[in-house]
Formats: sequence, structure tokens, C-alpha cells
Amino acid sequence: MGLYQRIASMLPESIINAFRRELAYVGISVEEKRFVGFLILFSLAVAATAAMYFYLFFNVPVIATFGLVFLICCGGTYFWIDQMAEGSGRKIDVVLPDVLELIASNIKAGLTTERAIFTSARPEFGLLSTELKEASKEIMSGERVDSALMGVPARIKSIALERTIWLLVQGIKSGGQIADLLMQLGSDQREENAIKDEIKADISMYILLIFFAAAFGAPLLFGISSVIVGILAQQTASISINPEQMQQYSQMSSIGRFFGVPTVGITEEFVAFYAAIALVVTSVFASFTIGAINAGSEKRGMKFIPIILGISLLLFYMVRIVLGGLLGNISSFV
Repeated sequence: MGLYQRIASMLPESIINAFRRELAYVGISVEEKRFVGFLILFSLAVAATAAMYFYLFFNVPVIATFGLVFLICCGGTYFWIDQMAEGSGRKIDVVLPDVLELIASNIKAGLTTERAIFTSARPEFGLLSTELKEASKEIMSGERVDSALMGVPARIKSIALERTIWLLVQGIKSGGQIADLLMQLGSDQREENAIKDEIKADISMYILLIFFAAAFGAPLLFGISSVIVGILAQQTASISINPEQMQQYSQMSSIGRFFGVPTVGITEEFVAFYAAIALVVTSVFASFTIGAINAGSEKRGMKFIPIILGISLLLFYMVRIVLGGLLGNISSFV
């Protein structure tokens, strides 16, 4: 057993099985334990390098940077493979009705099931064409029809394809009219695709609303409020009040006075730090919400996190710089 396999053996079997499925979906023929072991070593090296860099130049704690970068490398790689697999599956869902209807037409023309499948595997059908050819070859070589067909959805991540193949296998086992069954399945799948497109068109306004609220609305409000807090802090600093009284009034809320617990004074730096954290959380949950609304799965919205987070943070600091310069010059004349 090699080094990579030994490292992967320390992980739970569920993680190894998850990588095995995803690698099969994207057509990567590397052994899953070898891939996972290499990924862990690579992530450790990248995390160690990043942790030392941020510690030496920015004095960021090593443990926090190391753990965050390691999780990003491992989780990001799995997410990237998963998105590739789902992207291929979505393409299969589009061409699946045409494939089923073509197979049904070939069966009605007098071809056997395996020959009808092989003949229907056209290049324009992409990955599904390759898998259908492999299944038909297995059937011709003596493999059971149901076993050969059930191997197709095992290499393509598509729920619609998995349901269709299962229904087709059950129809073959029961001796039904395969051509009529395929025609009905193709018609149902085409109708399902049309309904999905209609739903996406109807909810596009909600998606845009969430996107603009998280990417533009929140950073604008946080940027303006943080600058205003800074200006108010400068103005109140010039008021001739006893420093002890100012500290007492600014650091003691009504609830704090009731319990006798002092509170921390709100400064511009505190508001800016709070706003940055709030923008990160808002971007993450807005992306999850978009994924849930648009595709029915929260993880499908993870690809929007870098976009929304980048726009919101960039706009937040731009507002602070521009508005801070304008209001700062105005407040200097007051």
C-alpha cells in the first residue's frame, strides 16, 4: 500500500465513497484512495505555506489560517468535481427526451433493443452517446440487459436519467411494450424540462432581488453607516464635556446601568469590522438561498459566493473611501 492509500485509509469510508462516486461521474479513472491521499498532502502543503506567509507579513494566527486554507482546498476540490458532474448531468437531461424517442423509433422499425440503443448513440448526445454505446456493447457480449443499462446512471449524475433507466429496466423485465414506454418517458421528460424552464423564468425576479440586496444594498448601507459613525465620533470628541462623564455615558447603556455592566463604546473601526463580517454571512446565505430557489439545492448556489462576496466587499470599501473623503472635507469646515 502506497503513501497516498495509507493516508486515505485514516478517513471514514463515507468520504472515500463520496469521492469514488464523484470521480466516476466526471470520468477520472484514478483510484479514489490515491486521489484523496494526494489531495490531503497537497492541501497540507498549501495550508502550511499560506499560514507561514500570513503570519510573517500580516501577523495572522497560524492555526486559524492553516485550518481555513486546508478546508478550502479539500472542500473546494470536492465541490469543483461535484459541479462538473452536475453540469454534465444537466446537459444529459436536455437531450434525454430525444434519445428516448430515437431509441423507440428504432425499436418500432424492427431493431433489437441493443441494436436500437447502439444506433441511437449519436455524437450530438455527448456523454450519453458514449455510455449508450458501452451499454450496447456489453449487451452484445452476453451481459444482461438490465445490468448493462443500470451501469449508465452509475457514471452520469442525473436523477432523471436514473429514474428513466430504472423504469426501462422494469419494463423489460415485465415484458411490456418497450417502444411505447420509451415514447411516454421521452414525452414526460420533455414536459418536465419545459416546466423547469418556466419556473426559472417566473422566479428570476426573486433571484435578482436577492442578488442586488446582498451585493449592492447591504454594502451601501453598511458603508454609509460606518462613515457616519466615524464623523460623529470626531464631532463628539470636540465637545467640552468632562472625559469621565463622556466615558460613563458612552460606555453604559440603559440595560447596562440596570445590571451595572458597562458596554464597549462603538467606534468606526468596530462598525467596519462588524460590517465586513455581516457582509460575508449575508453573501453566503444569499448564495444558498439563490441555489435553493433556482435549482432546488443549496449547494448549487455556492458558485455565487465569490461573486456576491467580491462585489459587496469591493463596493463597501469604495463607499467608505469616497464618502469618507467627501464628508470628511465637509466636517472639517463645521
